[in-house]
Amino acid sequence: MKDGGLSFDAVLFERVRFGELLDAYSDILTKKQRDVCAALLLGDLTAAEIGSSMGTTRQGAYDLLKRSRDRLEEIERCLGLVKLRKSHDALLAAIREEKAVLPRRFMEKVTALQKEDGKDV
Repeated sequence: MKDGGLSFDAVLFERVRFGELLDAYSDILTKKQRDVCAALLLGDLTAAEIGSSMGTTRQGAYDLLKRSRDRLEEIERCLGLVKLRKSHDALLAAIREEKAVLPRRFMEKVTALQKEDGKDV
């Protein structure tokens, strides 16, 4: 996608955000939308390269990427799973950081919950 004169940090942030959204919601997209997003993010292809591989134009690939990204953003606005995951991760980081001063019983409960999720505190 065009960067529109954005800074490197802004472009990187947008790319990471796109990847997070795709990771969370790819199953909701059509196969064609998933394929074009994967080509951009995993294959690191340009819109022209994606269009060529799909038998369409650069503009056609760009439009499909834009619609796919807009769809992912809309799904996130409705469901908020990426935002929730980030909040969850921040909470766990705070618990890890303060676990020496937290009550033992609390930490036992947190540890038990994390084992259910297959994660360590």
